[in-house]
Amino acid sequence: MCNGGARLTGRESEAGLRACAHLGWSARHADTTTSVRQRITTSVRASVRGRERVYCLDVTIRAIVASASPEGTWKGVWNDGNSEPQLLGRVLLRRIASLKGNLDAFVEQFIESCPEGWMALDKGERCADPIGFLGGSFDGIVATCDRAINPLCFDAQYLYLLLPSKRRLFVFAIEDRPMRPFGMVTFDPGGKAKPPKLPAVHPEE
Repeated sequence: MCNGGARLTGRESEAGLRACAHLGWSARHADTTTSVRQRITTSVRASVRGRERVYCLDVTIRAIVASASPEGTWKGVWNDGNSEPQLLGRVLLRRIASLKGNLDAFVEQFIESCPEGWMALDKGERCADPIGFLGGSFDGIVATCDRAINPLCFDAQYLYLLLPSKRRLFVFAIEDRPMRPFGMVTFDPGGKAKPPKLPAVHPEE
């Protein structure tokens, strides 16, 4: 997967291992018996240029966009690409700002009205092959994903979770264990986020 046909220097090998580790979720949560996963695959492109051996990874980053309920659960939909916090996170903040902070309208338009999921939420492109809703639990700070609701939850890398009662948006790196957010913004009544953006990446432990 990580350009295994070429010899790597020590530094290149270390970088390759870090890249593979970032993709380790797919190996841990592979489910070859679930046919629906066959249509949603992570694409990795490796290329070598001349003697410099430049290795490039083209990785599709996916996410779940969700809203929390007062009952301690969350319900969300799929977003199939460009789901990093600096990309999809920015889009979500802009959509909420454009709705003048009406979080109920955001939930209805982008979650409840799109159970099939988004190929590209930023472009308004819906999945042709429906994914269905995803879900889990949320106690106000710690979230979990429930594979019994939809096993595809662990094929996403990020969870964007809106808590309307507190006017907050959290972002989590998805794991098969209780998760704490690595970023959060709070919206004023007009929809302006504070801080103005989510963290770009999940900090390494």
